[in-house]
Amino acid sequence: MSKRTVLSTLIGVSIVLPCTTAFADVVLEPNVIKGQARFSNTNPSVVALLQQLGMTSAQVNASSSSPSGYTSNTNALVGTPLSRSFELSAESGAGGPGGVTYSLGATGFLYAAAGYTASGQYWFQPTTGVVLKPLAQQPGGTTADIADCIGLVRVRWGLDPQCNTPFTIGSGSIQTSYSTSNFQNTAEHYILQLGGTSETRLLSITTGNDPTLNTITFQIPLDLHPACDEIQDICIDMSQYIDGGGALGSLTGPFDVLGEVELGQTYIRAQDGPSGNSRYGYFSPPEMPVASPADWWTLPNMIPGDYRGYGQTLVRTGRLATQLVTPRMGPGFPAGPMTVQSGVSSDLQQNIGGQLRYPFVMTPARFAGKIHLADPYVAANSGAYSSLSALRFSADPPWSSQYPWGTTLRALDTDTYGGQSITSFEGTFDPAIGALSSVYEQLVVNPYDIPTQWTQTGLMLDFDAPAAQRQGFLTMRRDGTSHLVGPGDVVPIDHIYCFNEVELPYSIASGLLFDPYAQVTGSFTGTDWMGNATSYTAQGTFQGWPQTQANAATNGMVRLALPQGSYTIQPGSSVESVSGAVSNATFAKTTLTLGCGQRVTVSPGLSVSAELPLCATSATPDIVGAVASSGVPVDHIWYTINGGPAVDICTSNCGADPQFSAPVSLAACGNTIQVFASAGGQTTSVTTQTTWEDPNDGVDCEGSCEPPPSSGETCATVDVKPLACEGGGGGYSLTLEIKNELDEPITYVLLPDPHVSPNVVTLADPLQPGASTKVTVTVSGVNPGAGVCLNLGMSNPSQNECCSKEVCFEVPACCFSVEGQKTSCIQGAPGGTFEASFNFENRTLDTIEHVFLFPPSGVTVSPQYVDVPATPPGGLAHVGGLSFTGATPGEELCLTVGIHDEEMNECCADEVCFQVPQPCKKELPGDILSPTKNLAAAESCSVSAAGGERGSVVGLLLGLAALGGLARRRRP
Repeated sequence: MSKRTVLSTLIGVSIVLPCTTAFADVVLEPNVIKGQARFSNTNPSVVALLQQLGMTSAQVNASSSSPSGYTSNTNALVGTPLSRSFELSAESGAGGPGGVTYSLGATGFLYAAAGYTASGQYWFQPTTGVVLKPLAQQPGGTTADIADCIGLVRVRWGLDPQCNTPFTIGSGSIQTSYSTSNFQNTAEHYILQLGGTSETRLLSITTGNDPTLNTITFQIPLDLHPACDEIQDICIDMSQYIDGGGALGSLTGPFDVLGEVELGQTYIRAQDGPSGNSRYGYFSPPEMPVASPADWWTLPNMIPGDYRGYGQTLVRTGRLATQLVTPRMGPGFPAGPMTVQSGVSSDLQQNIGGQLRYPFVMTPARFAGKIHLADPYVAANSGAYSSLSALRFSADPPWSSQYPWGTTLRALDTDTYGGQSITSFEGTFDPAIGALSSVYEQLVVNPYDIPTQWTQTGLMLDFDAPAAQRQGFLTMRRDGTSHLVGPGDVVPIDHIYCFNEVELPYSIASGLLFDPYAQVTGSFTGTDWMGNATSYTAQGTFQGWPQTQANAATNGMVRLALPQGSYTIQPGSSVESVSGAVSNATFAKTTLTLGCGQRVTVSPGLSVSAELPLCATSATPDIVGAVASSGVPVDHIWYTINGGPAVDICTSNCGADPQFSAPVSLAACGNTIQVFASAGGQTTSVTTQTTWEDPNDGVDCEGSCEPPPSSGETCATVDVKPLACEGGGGGYSLTLEIKNELDEPITYVLLPDPHVSPNVVTLADPLQPGASTKVTVTVSGVNPGAGVCLNLGMSNPSQNECCSKEVCFEVPACCFSVEGQKTSCIQGAPGGTFEASFNFENRTLDTIEHVFLFPPSGVTVSPQYVDVPATPPGGLAHVGGLSFTGATPGEELCLTVGIHDEEMNECCADEVCFQVPQPCKKELPGDILSPTKNLAAAESCSVSAAGGERGSVVGLLLGLAALGGLARRRRP
C-alpha cells in the first residue's frame, strides 16, 4: 500500500482561543444579571391605577452586541404591579475577561387586576451597554434596571358627546408602538403609553355577540399624547354606530373539490372588510354541490364592501388525509375580492374565460413523487438505530388524528401567501434495507380554478421517540419547487435524501442545565450519494436530555438526524443558576459537513468530515475530508477500519482547519471507517462506510455494488392486459403478466406512480428465473382515453439487485363511478319509504345531461328522470331529491342508473346501491329537539370488474325491459 499522505491547510484568519475551553462539549459559561423591570411613575393617581392595570409578571430578555449572537430570557414572577424582579443567566465567557455586552428588554403582562375583563402587554424601552463578565471577574454578576415612566389614556364610550350616558362595548382592541390590549364588556378602558410620546392609532370596537352571525366592528382613530405621569381622557359618542350604520348584505355559494369527498366541516371566512369586519362559519355537510343550493354556505349580516377571504376543508383519510386552504380572495389578488352588496345575498359567481364559475367549485392540481429517506449505516450494522425509525405521523396511534400534522408535506401559494396544502404519506423505515421508501400525492386548489403560483415549501420530518432520546423537527426544501398550476395539472417533485446521525454533548461550568436544544440550518448542492444532481436546504430544531428542571444536570446530549450537506448548529439550553433562577440561553455555534449514513460526534468549534463512495472502485481508495477547527491548530488526525488499529494521517502540526487525503486498505465487502481529529485536548470523529466488491473473488456481497444490467439486457417480459373498469367505486384494474428474465428470483414489484395502488407488491413466492406470474393493481385519478406509461421496477429479496421495464397502457372510457351516497328516513312514513341522493363521476368520453333510474320490482322511485347540468368527462354530478317506497328496511337495494348525452345518442348504465334505513323514531309530543330525519351513509355495492356496457339508446331500453327480475340483495 502506498504510504503517501496529502495534507493542506486552509488559508484564513487565525483565532487563538484558550486551550481549556476551545473544544469541550457545548460548554455553557453563564453569569447572572439582576435587576427590576419597573414603572418609575410617582403621580399618586397614576400609581393607584397601575396597582389595578399593572404587571402580574414580566419577561426579560438579553441580546448581545459584542460579541454578537448570544441571547437569554427569563420570566420575572416576583414583585408588584409596578415592579418585577429578575435574575437572568447569560453567556459571559465568549468575550474573554472583558465579558459580553448586552441590551436588556422587557415585556410586562397587564390588566389582571383591572375592574373589567382585559389583557395586554407593555413593551419597555431597552437598557443598553450592560457588560457581563465571567465569574472570575464578576463573582456576583452585574445589576441593571429596565424602567419607563408611562402615561395613561382613558377611553370612555357613551350615547352622547360627553359620555354622560355610558355605553358598554362587547369587545375591543388597540395596538400602539408601546403596548397592546384587548378588552370585553366595559364602558371604559385604559391604554398604557410611554410618557411624552405622540401617535395616532386605530381603536377597534365590536358590537354583537356571535362572530358567525351578528358582530359588527368599527375602527376609530385615537390621538394618543399623554405626558409622563399624566392621564389623557377621550370620549367616544356611540350613537352614530348603533344598528351597524346601514343596510347589511350576505355571501353564499357552493363548495366542492371535484373528484374528492370532503370530510368533517368546511370552513369559510371573509375578513379585512370595511373597518376590519369579518364573518366566518363552519358548514356541514362539508360538500355543497352546485346542484344543492339548500346546502350552500352563507355568511350573514355583513357590512357592505370588499373583503379578503378563503375556504378550508379536509379530503381523504389516514396518512393520505389532506388539509386544503384556498389562496386568498381579495382586492389585488387573482380571484378578486369577496364583495358584499347592501341588501343582497351575493353568490360571487364570475365569468372566467367565457364560463360562469363559483369561487369554491374547484378541480385540484397536485404535486406528486417519490419519498426515499435512506440511512445505509443501519442496513450494514445489525442493531444500529436510525432516527428515521422515530418519525411521527398524526394518523397513527396513539394520536389517530383526522387532520395531518407531524411528518408532512406542505405547500403554499405565493400569489396571495394564504393558500396551503398539508398531507403525508404511507410507509415506515425498514432497517433491513436502511430506508423508508414511498410515494405521495399532494392536492392544491384555486378559487375559480384560476392558475396560481404554488411552492412546495418542504418535507417536514417530526422525530418523536423519547425512549431513544430522539425529538425534533427538520424541514427539507428542494430547489425549483415553485410552479404555476391550474386545474388537473400534475407537478412531479421527488424527495430523496441520505441521513446521518449526529451527537452533540453539552456541559456547564456553573449551575445546572436542562432542556438543551440545537437549531440547525444547512444546504446541499451537487451530486448525491446515488449519483444524481440535486440541491436543497434543511432547517429545524432538535430537543435533548435532560428534559425537565427536576432532572437538571451538569451534562446533557442532543441527537440530530441530518441529510447530506453542510450545516451550522446553534446550541441552546435552559440554565438554572446557583440561586435557582431559570433562564434560556444560546451559546457558541458550530459547523460541520456530512456525507451519507455517517455517525458523527461534534464539539463546538471542532468537527471532522470525510468522504468515501458507498461503492468503492478499488481496494485502496483515498479517503478525503477536512477538519473545521475555528482557526486552532489540529494536533492529530487518524482513522480505523472495522474497529482495527489506528492508522495515522497526521501525527503533529496538522495546521488550522486542515484538509486531508489518505489511502485506505479495504476488506472485501462491507467496511466501516471512523476518522478522528484532536485539538486542544479534545477529540471529534465521523463514521462512514463503503463496500468493496472484488470482481475476482467470486463473492457476492450483501449490499452488492455490482452495476445494474445494461440497457440492452432483458430484465423481464411484461404483458399488459387491457384495463378493466372497477365499476361503481371508480378506478381501473390493471393486470400485468410478468416473466422473470433475470438470473435470480424476483420478490418485489415496484410501481412508482401516485395513480397506482399499491406501489409495492410483495410476491407470495419469489418469482424464479424463467417463471411467470400475474400482478393486479388499481389505477385511479387518470382521464378516460388517456395513454399512461410508467417504469415497472423489480428487485430480489434483499433489494440489492433491481431492474426496470417501461409499460404503457390506454385508459378506457367506462360508465360512471359513485360516491357520497346518502339515505334518510322520513318522519311518520312507514318502513321502506325513504329519501336518497348520490354523486357520480362521468367516466365516459361524452358530456352527460340526462339520468334515468330503474328500481327493482316492487320498489318505486320518484323522480325516475333527473336533468343534471352538463357534466363533461371526469366531471361530477349530483342526483338528489329521490323518494323510494316499497323497500325493506335493512336490505341493500340496488337500482340501475342510465346516463345519456344531450342528444340521447350515447348512453351506458350501471348499478347504484343503498342501504335502506330503518323507520324514523316517532316524535314525542312537545319534544321540539327530536330530529326529523335519521341520516345514514349508504354502502356501495359490488359490481363486475367490467363495469357498465355502452351502446345505443335502443339497446339500453331493450335491456331495461327485463328489469322486473332484478333481485334485491339483503344484508342483515
